[in-house]
Amino acid sequence: MSARVESPRLRLGVLGIVVIALFVPLFARLWYLQVLSSESFTEAAEANRIRIVQVEAPRGRILDRDGTVLVDNRVSIVVTVDRVRFAELEDREADEMLDRLASELTRYGTPMTPEQLQDRVDDVRYSRYAPVPVAEDATEELKIYVEEHQELFPSVAVERVAVRRYPFGTRAAHVIGSVGEINDEELEDRANKPKTYIRGNQIGKTGVERIYEDDLRGMPGQTVFEVDAMGDPVRILEDLSKPPIPGDDVWLTIDIETQALSEDLLAQALADARDRPVSGDNLPNRGNAGSVVVTDPQNGEVLAMASFPVFDPADFVNGISRTRWEFLNSEEADKPILNRAIQGEYAPGSTFKLFTGMAAMAQGLRTPEQVIEDRGSFTIEECGGPGCTFRNAGSKAYGSVDMRRAMTVSSDVYFYMVGADFWNARGRLGDEALQETVRLFGFDQETGVPLPSEQDGRIPTPTQRKAQYEANPDLFLTGDWFTGDNVNMSIGQGDVAVTPLQLANGYATFANGGTRYAPNIARKITRSGSPDTIKRSFDPRINGRVEMDPAHRQALLDGLVGVTTREGGTATATFAGFPNDTFPVAGKTGTAQVDQKADTALFAAFGPAYDPRYQVAIVLEESGFGGTAAAPVARALFDVFAGVAPMPEIQPGGALVEPAPPEGGDETTEAPSDRLDGIPEGGAD
Repeated sequence: MSARVESPRLRLGVLGIVVIALFVPLFARLWYLQVLSSESFTEAAEANRIRIVQVEAPRGRILDRDGTVLVDNRVSIVVTVDRVRFAELEDREADEMLDRLASELTRYGTPMTPEQLQDRVDDVRYSRYAPVPVAEDATEELKIYVEEHQELFPSVAVERVAVRRYPFGTRAAHVIGSVGEINDEELEDRANKPKTYIRGNQIGKTGVERIYEDDLRGMPGQTVFEVDAMGDPVRILEDLSKPPIPGDDVWLTIDIETQALSEDLLAQALADARDRPVSGDNLPNRGNAGSVVVTDPQNGEVLAMASFPVFDPADFVNGISRTRWEFLNSEEADKPILNRAIQGEYAPGSTFKLFTGMAAMAQGLRTPEQVIEDRGSFTIEECGGPGCTFRNAGSKAYGSVDMRRAMTVSSDVYFYMVGADFWNARGRLGDEALQETVRLFGFDQETGVPLPSEQDGRIPTPTQRKAQYEANPDLFLTGDWFTGDNVNMSIGQGDVAVTPLQLANGYATFANGGTRYAPNIARKITRSGSPDTIKRSFDPRINGRVEMDPAHRQALLDGLVGVTTREGGTATATFAGFPNDTFPVAGKTGTAQVDQKADTALFAAFGPAYDPRYQVAIVLEESGFGGTAAAPVARALFDVFAGVAPMPEIQPGGALVEPAPPEGGDETTEAPSDRLDGIPEGGAD
């Protein structure tokens, strides 16, 4: 009897234990969610009801060395569409609105089609909470019309935004560079930067805009929206929003007037080359491209870096069309986007003789006073056939020449002999004795200028030749190195290639006594709108030093000064009338042969020769003799540097004008550009 009574009680007890076991975890979980985690879930709920939209900050300005603004920001009128409101429109209403907007944009000078507008609205690159830009640089008249007829354009707004402005047009375009919309790779690379990026942001693509992106980019602001359960904006939360902070200003080493003068002289010299009659069997001069570089040899600062043809950085504002981009990169247009000062690689021709001469004396193959007989040609010993004889230009014989005279008259024969002697002495000096000395002046390596895509040039070697042949035998007849290869290299021909900046930097290293600087393109970074608040400055950077015997250096310096001042000098006619007594210029002409093209004209010079403040290097593609085409550009620049001619003044838009002469002053000063015409006959180089 008692067992039957206890059995139900036992079952009820077990059931109670099971129920309690089930409810204890449930109550524990509820206590955890409501008590322990209430704060985190409150934050999550808060986050679910707000949306943050980044507000891009104005970029910092770019200024020249004296504070002249080269790049700043301008206001662009941008037409935007609010996609949330647009999505609420009926299909017919949306189509009619796009038709009206396209019609008005076209009527007010910004041609668009409804289909193009729809594509912009559907562009997934833009946040759904930020208005989508559908047209840029619209007119003020359109802005007024849309605002006065807002009922016809639901979801449309017209606002002013900051975009890049170039007060001097294309001046220094290759140095300044361009900006464009950030791509996926750039977005990934900058994912952890303090100044955050999102799709649609602008970023420096080339030039200074790219190298100093971290300085020029401002600190983005944010607009915080409260949204409803559907994610649609309700209101702006002002207390959580932050204004953007403009980027810092970058001051360049460039002097804009020297830059503009260099660009104009370069363009004029190329035009003159095209107009010059063809002589003998020479190919016609295309005069299609070139570069002028001006540096300070005492600290490596770049004062001017001109490249031709030029491009307009304004083409990249608000995005560049594919057609325009392809044109800027096309061979037919001679690749205007290419910065030839650091990306163009050229045979240096006779300008290379300075470094061959230094190597010959440093390695004990020549003394400054040692004389050789230049009969107009040189034939390699134990070599048969026409390819064994090398000649001066026009087979001109210079007679007895030492190092000084060989440099002044540009005796190829003298340096042919040096090149052959280097190869014949390889058992004692090694296969690359010439190359090793040349590299000390910065060739066959990047200069270190803070600009993107710099090329390192080429100084060929026997080892390199063998490797190239083994990698691709079809491109080379042999992998061997011969005496003739050294002979060619001694006068800057064969496989030798340098950039104009390398050439300028090599000469600057010689000019200052042996300090090889890494060229600087920027002087300092200052806080936006506060030029006295320096955040960072750039001191001279030394890449190396070249030990030069004073007697060797003096012999070469005498020879370079003779180029512009002494009888037989290859640029003496060009520098006739120049104040050589107070401002002597040391220079070297160069004429480099190019297969199936007219010669490349070169000139490298520094002055004053004994206390140099300016180093100039000029390279003109397919333009003929260096003494005829390139040297006059240097003369015009040195006329300004020496005070013979006034520095032209740059006007808004970039045009140069001669400053008005002082009252009662001499008005007969010849304009620098005029000096490019009617140059008397000079040396062949």
